[in-house]
Amino acid sequence: MPDAASQPVVGGLPSGWAQSTYDPEAFAAEQRRFAHVWTFLGLAADVAREGDWFRAAIGVRSVFVQRINGQLRGFENRCAHRFFPLRVTDKGNGPIVCGFHHWRYDGDGRAQGIPACKDVFGVVSRELDIGLTPVELGVCGSLIFGRFPSPGATESLEDFFGSCFPVLAALSRTALSPHHFSGPVEAHWKLCMHVAVDDYHLAAVHPTTFGKGGVYLDRDRLTYTRVGAHSIYQNIPGPDALANLIAAMANGSAIDNHYIVVHLMPGFVLSNAFIWDGYFACALTHFAPINHHRSLQRVWIYPSPLPRGTSRIPGGRLLDPFILRAAFHYGRHILGEDARAAERLQTNASTFIKSPLIGRLEERVQWYEEAYREIMAPESRMQDGTSRRDNQ
Repeated sequence: MPDAASQPVVGGLPSGWAQSTYDPEAFAAEQRRFAHVWTFLGLAADVAREGDWFRAAIGVRSVFVQRINGQLRGFENRCAHRFFPLRVTDKGNGPIVCGFHHWRYDGDGRAQGIPACKDVFGVVSRELDIGLTPVELGVCGSLIFGRFPSPGATESLEDFFGSCFPVLAALSRTALSPHHFSGPVEAHWKLCMHVAVDDYHLAAVHPTTFGKGGVYLDRDRLTYTRVGAHSIYQNIPGPDALANLIAAMANGSAIDNHYIVVHLMPGFVLSNAFIWDGYFACALTHFAPINHHRSLQRVWIYPSPLPRGTSRIPGGRLLDPFILRAAFHYGRHILGEDARAAERLQTNASTFIKSPLIGRLEERVQWYEEAYREIMAPESRMQDGTSRRDNQ
């Protein structure tokens, strides 16, 4: 008889898993909860100079991150006066001044320069004592994450990511400016992530690349590691695959010799993937919710920061700019195919009543929905600052 490890692992998804993909009220409730979950915002390189800022979103709420007096600060992107957006482009440099009435804010987000304040409001600016909604920030490597403060949101960024943290820190370093693109996906952000954590779709969705020749991955030659609400994929087998990777990254012996993909709740993917003859590249993808049937896909692609493995081509890092162009074209093609798959799933969202059948190459979809349910549950970490960690 075959051993237990070779048996198919078949499961399902929690009841009600799809409601926010077709119900606007469920989507709104979801986004209220996820406002207090660590969410990817952007790259530290975009706020390298004093006064630099970039715009992002936490759930459906617009925010911006800015370097002020040498420190990174985050605020909701709306004036405290009449809620006018303070930042109306993706990035820039300059003071925080509202374009509606010229209210000006200091580094703490307090209104300090209110025009004609005494005449209009009867008090001077400091007596009005009004300011911007703050965003709590955390940094991992060159990646900036944020959340809106909440009494129950006490888990640090490092604790939330667990064993994913050192892997993210190592893979997020880049000496070259990443190639970037973004665009809408006509699908709920969770369906985009379902495609990202599914390895069963490769032959059907990527017939000219990952699934060329109709070949399916051998689950016994892969390692899926569950890390709290997150997971890591490696195309090498073994229960110690992640521990060995982290140790190698810590002692400097890690090299580009296999695929690594980190999937973070709520909508973040960082992959280290083979491109050509010993060259690997990283693709950072974030799915930002817009509404229950639309998301914004943001992508950055750059050469892998890990030391190269064996290559027949001389030149070292001198070829990185050329490889980066190839990786950008390759990544855009692959991610476009994934986006179309998510959009086709979305067309049937209102019929997702029963739990789908989940097999061994899809088990991270099940993990993802279990982690989502935990965050949405009233007794989740959002309420008491604790987390029911499930590391496997």
